[in-house]
Amino acid sequence: MQTCAMPDGRLLEYAELGDPRGRPVVYLHGTPATAGAGRSWDGAAKGEGVRLLSVSRPGYGASGNTPPGLASVGQDVAELARLLGMDQFAVVGISGGGPFALAVASQAPAMVSAVLVAAGPGCYSEVAPELLEPEDLEAVALLGRGDPAAAVAVVSDGVTRDMGGLRELAGPEFAEAFGGQIPPGEPDYFAAHPDEKAPFFADVQRALTTFDGFVRDNLSWIAPWDIDLADVRAEVQLAYGSEDHMVPVLHGEWLQARLPSAALTVHPGAGHGEVTMGLADAHLGALV
Repeated sequence: MQTCAMPDGRLLEYAELGDPRGRPVVYLHGTPATAGAGRSWDGAAKGEGVRLLSVSRPGYGASGNTPPGLASVGQDVAELARLLGMDQFAVVGISGGGPFALAVASQAPAMVSAVLVAAGPGCYSEVAPELLEPEDLEAVALLGRGDPAAAVAVVSDGVTRDMGGLRELAGPEFAEAFGGQIPPGEPDYFAAHPDEKAPFFADVQRALTTFDGFVRDNLSWIAPWDIDLADVRAEVQLAYGSEDHMVPVLHGEWLQARLPSAALTVHPGAGHGEVTMGLADAHLGALV
């Protein structure tokens, strides 16, 4: 892992993966995770001749935290890419990283050549408000009244109550406890890819050293978004799984209806893990 200073002095953590001489692609991890999650795409990036820049969002790993929002992360990622000599690049957002991939494209349209959203959520308060917890609804209202600090405090209290004990668990126990939150009926990706399980959950556990990034992510995409999807000029590929119970196809349909140019692909029989990790080769091959 490396860090780079942003203009305001904050650090942004990143990892350089894939082929260093390859075509540039920015990778935005799921929720919760860090730049280390990009290692699951490292082999695919090397095979496809891709220089993969994996970025830890604010509040995760060594990246300094910021108030909730999509637009500021889009600006951060574009600035990091610029500092690392990536004047034009494609961007991939998996799961919770999907909205942030679109934010990069909306904030730096001249730099982003293409976007892939792999099982990324739409705005929950519009797509599936019935799934929001009471503290989520309270936080959305607080954000609407211009009080992000109070919104963060409300959601942080709920997350600490529900997940605080996870941080004390050893690796295998953490994986079992965190995996127990997966919705019923969701295909077990790691049953078919057992070698990927330990590194995946090790990164998730690192991401939850504090709950800053996790809370920030959730607030950024459950509340009304601070980006306009009409500003995304690049062609967007939306990839979802027919058996994904974590981020169902409905989210992809919501995004497609609001993006100027987007193609939606639904992978038959695929769950969340297959779309976000198992199809990395196919995603990069189609993207670049």
